[in-house]
Formats: sequence, C-alpha cells, structure tokens
Amino acid sequence: MQLTPADAQMYWLSDRMPNDQFLLFCFATDAGVDEVREAVRRRTDVMGKLLCRVRDVPRHLDYPYWCPRTFGDDLVAEHRLDDPSWENVQNALGDLVATVLDARVSPWRLHVFTGVRGAPLCDDAALVVVWQVSHAFADGRGATALARALFGADEPPASPRPEPGPVAWEMVVRAAARFPAQVVRLARSGRRAAAAARALDAATAAGEIPAPAAGRPLVGVNCDPGTERSVRAVVFRSAAFRGGGHTVTVVALTAISVALSRFLETRGESVPDRLGAEVTVAVGAVGSANNNYRNVGVDLFVTESDLGVRAARIAADLGARRERVTDPLLAQRDAAAEHVPAPLSRFGIVRYASPRPVTVTGNTVVSSVFRGSADLALAGGPVVFSAGFPALSPAMALTHGVYGLGETVTIGVAAGSRVIPDLDAYEQMVRDAVAEVGAALSPAR
Repeated sequence: MQLTPADAQMYWLSDRMPNDQFLLFCFATDAGVDEVREAVRRRTDVMGKLLCRVRDVPRHLDYPYWCPRTFGDDLVAEHRLDDPSWENVQNALGDLVATVLDARVSPWRLHVFTGVRGAPLCDDAALVVVWQVSHAFADGRGATALARALFGADEPPASPRPEPGPVAWEMVVRAAARFPAQVVRLARSGRRAAAAARALDAATAAGEIPAPAAGRPLVGVNCDPGTERSVRAVVFRSAAFRGGGHTVTVVALTAISVALSRFLETRGESVPDRLGAEVTVAVGAVGSANNNYRNVGVDLFVTESDLGVRAARIAADLGARRERVTDPLLAQRDAAAEHVPAPLSRFGIVRYASPRPVTVTGNTVVSSVFRGSADLALAGGPVVFSAGFPALSPAMALTHGVYGLGETVTIGVAAGSRVIPDLDAYEQMVRDAVAEVGAALSPAR
C-alpha cells in the first residue's frame, strides 16, 4: 500500500524539520527492559500494522510504499542512566526529542527508562516509556489509539502486515503509467477547488462561516530554537482543570495565556495585545490518510484581566476556528492536493525556503489530546500518567502539549535550550497559572 499524499509529505518534511511524535507513559512497576520487549513483541504479533517500514520509489517518481518488516530488538531501546531520577529522565528526554526516526527502518520505536525514582504521583520506582512515532504513520489521535492498543489490558485489535509491494522496476513502471491520469485528475480537481474557494469566500463575506484568524506579531520565542532541546512534563490531577463548564483544552489555553505573558515580561518583552496560540484541530478523515488535522490560530485575549471572561472568549474563538476548518467547503478547496504527482509534491517540500516569517499563526503551539481512561498496563504495572512534547520549528521555540489520561492532565513543555535556558522557571509559571485559573473558574468564586 502506498503512502497517501498527506502522509508522504510528512515523511519528506521530516528530513528538513523534525516532526516525530513522542508519547510518554509512566507505569508503576520496577519491570526491566526484557519484560517490556517481550510484552511488546507479543502484541505486535497481533498488531501486524506495526510491523512495517517505508520503501522509497526510485528517484521519488511516485509516493512511497508501506512494506513489511519483522520484529527486532531495535524496536525497543533501553536508556540506562547512572542516576535514574525523574530529573535526569527529563534531561535525557530533551536529547531524545531532537532525534528523527528513519521510517525506512521503522516508523516507530519504544524508548524505555527503568527504575525511575521520583516520578510524579509515584511512591516507588517507575517504568517510563516513550513511544516515538513518525508523523507519516499517525497523527495525534491515531498514535494515541495505537498506543492504547499496544498497552491495553485487553487483546489488541488484529491487523495484517502490509503486503511486500512491487519491486523497484515495477514501481517505476507504475509511476509512469499513473502520471498522465494524475495530471488529468489534478486539472479537474483544481477547477472544483477553485469553485469551492469562491464559495468559501462568499460564505465568509456573508458571515455564514467564521473568517480565518489573522497572523500575529512575533515575540521572543518565535525564532530558531537551535539544535538542543529541553522538556518538562508538568503533571496535575484533572480536578485542577474542571471549572466554569470549560473543556480541559480551554482551561489549559487560559493557563498558558497567563504563563506565557509572565514569561515574556520576565524577559523584558512587551506582551502584544494579540498574543495567540497555534492549536491543532482534528478534522474528518480524507480517504486512508493517517494525518487528519489542521492548525488554527486562537486568540489568548491577554488584555482581559478577568480570567473567567478570558476563558469564555478563548472557548468562543476556538469554537469559531473549529467551525471554519471543519466546514466541507474547506476540504473541497484543498482536495486537489490529493492528486498532485509525487515528484511535484516532493519538489515543493525539498526546495521550499523558510525565511523568518513576518507574522505567525500562533506565538506558541498547543496540541491537546485525550488519551482515555487509565486502564493501561505494561509488564504488570498500571499506568499513572501520560505526556508528550510537540515538535519545535524554525519560528517556534516553545510548544505545549495537553494530555488527559484517567484522572490526570499533563502539560508537556518543549523548548529550545538556547532560547529558554531555564525551563524550570517556566514550569513553575505553568504550575502557578493552572492554580490561578482553577481558582478563578471555581464555582465557589
């Protein structure tokens, strides 16, 4: 099976801009790596979809193929620390999130830290695993579903391995045969896309669909993050995010609006009135694509001093942005991309120059994913919490991930170390902001 155009673009983009996902799960067990590897091996015997790799078409004349591979020890990597404290695990994670998988070997790898002391909400030694996943293989929702199957208590859903696929010369022949039809479909879909774009503009002008968010002025964290990374997993009880009738995402965005504003002020920066966040929003699936989401710009309303009112305005703006990107006209407008021949698509990604932008969609990224109930287990240990660290980019040196699991919510923070050398200080700002927003949204207020 071939990668869809959307997934192939993620695969090619990873060469220029690391975009792997890192799903962290902490389990209350002192199990070793051998037990973890055996548990994963057993489940991948059933989940054949996981036993795959990418195979490129010669000279990239067509979209790559998913091909089978066998389970090997390389899929479960042990990270031995002289001092396996939670602090040192987080330091090691900073190095880990700067890496990129070679999907031609495997689109995922499980990283294992055993005997971790001092992990949040853990009285005894813990097992911390980080599932690194290529974005070509899954988006946030898809990676979460696969992780729940991999670490679930029940038998995982069975899936077959991909077929071996054509040999190299057959790939070239198929590419040559497909190209003329792709060009014809691209022309036809382009006309439909143009009509959808006109209809979208008309509906926007008439107020039937919310207008797109305008770009936002850059702040100090909208810069090249450098090569070194720092991460923090800030773990809370989920009760801290219940208040005012808002979702966890909205409460987290409100807290981030407070923390980010204060952080900029401590750097001597003025906080722009239109400080915003780039938020990922799930959209309907397009064919068999693994990636089905869009990024939208959400205003953080930092000039509103009443945090209850601020949260309500953030919720309304997020709702408007979601309404726009899930409108069928937007999907119709962008459908032509599904018919772009692979050489043209890859050329645009490989040759695209990314100068420093004048404005950004958001001043920080916020990705929010609910990872379900806390009924997961690994090597005999129950899950305690989950985290993640969204990728940085040339104009984004600070990102946030919000991950709910059972009765916990974790805000995962990733930063370029040269831009934010003291991430502990920002972690405390996040903790203080969550408490402040929780108190403001409390029913007893």
